[in-house]
Amino acid sequence: MRVAVDCHMVAQPHAGDAGNARFHTLLTCALAETAAPGDSVSALVAYPGAAERLGSVDVLDVPAGNLRRLAMGIPRALRRDGADAAIFSYVTPLRPPCPVLVVVHDVSFKLHPEWFSARVRGLLGMLVPRSLQQSAMILTVSQASKADLVNAFDVDPDRVRVVTNVPAPAFRERPGADARVRERFGLDRYCLYVGDVHPRKNLASLAEAMRRLDDPGLTLAIVGRAGHRGEEIIAATGARWLGPQDDDDLADLYAAAAVTCYPSLYEGFGLPVIEAMACGCPVVASNRGAIPEVAGDAALIVQPAPDAIADGLRAALEPAAADRLRAAGLARAALFTPARMGGAAWAAIREVA
Repeated sequence: MRVAVDCHMVAQPHAGDAGNARFHTLLTCALAETAAPGDSVSALVAYPGAAERLGSVDVLDVPAGNLRRLAMGIPRALRRDGADAAIFSYVTPLRPPCPVLVVVHDVSFKLHPEWFSARVRGLLGMLVPRSLQQSAMILTVSQASKADLVNAFDVDPDRVRVVTNVPAPAFRERPGADARVRERFGLDRYCLYVGDVHPRKNLASLAEAMRRLDDPGLTLAIVGRAGHRGEEIIAATGARWLGPQDDDDLADLYAAAAVTCYPSLYEGFGLPVIEAMACGCPVVASNRGAIPEVAGDAALIVQPAPDAIADGLRAALEPAAADRLRAAGLARAALFTPARMGGAAWAAIREVA
């Protein structure tokens, strides 16, 4: 069986949805790693540099422009490739020549339209329902996201399969990370936030929590792209903004952090929670969306309000609690493996191809 994965977001030169691009990169690699004899994986790519991030899979070039890619480029590439099935994120091609599976990571655009521009709301509101109807199977990344998807779009839950995310290979314990972070970033003791900067990420509450914590030796460090209103949000935090980082530097930042905080108001998964845990960093995270499901009892779960976040940070910085969270986080992260991700995805593919 041959499956193609839409990786057009991978290596894009402009700011885009880094989380979805990372999921499709990891999914492609997990499918290749868990392929049975006779199975093969190809990737639909639009930008130079994508192939080196996708391992040994075959690469199918498609146009970067959305209309050309979805209307002509992808259907032609799938026919040439002889794909038995293809996987897309949110939006599927107009006339696919094989069964398609659509990944809907979360439905925040439906539940909280105020977080998105009118253009994004309009496009997703029009294209996602069509893609859900057209797809042979729907994938999402958590049970919480599945429930939201079923309720928001009235889809049959039997058409939805959960394929959880995984941390990339770089995210592991990192001996010597403290010294490397001190040399590269000039950071000693800091609270780390990782993710695109967006109103739903709730960075204003984290910044206020840091002020209320009143720990002058603790710096707030932000890693991520400045998305919708991102520069405005970053400026209001008074934090050190490090911008996007590659996996090795990001893993060092996790490993050297005193604590990672993820105060998001809604997530379909919350990958930075698992990445931080895999690097042995204590985690404080909000109780919204899928975050409690992903974190289990290996993080301090708090209300996403300044006082509660401050209390969580204060508790996580206590040495005994930090040690417990590090050990529990490593054990929790070890459950999220490429074998689990690939196995769940292949099972869904075989149901429809």
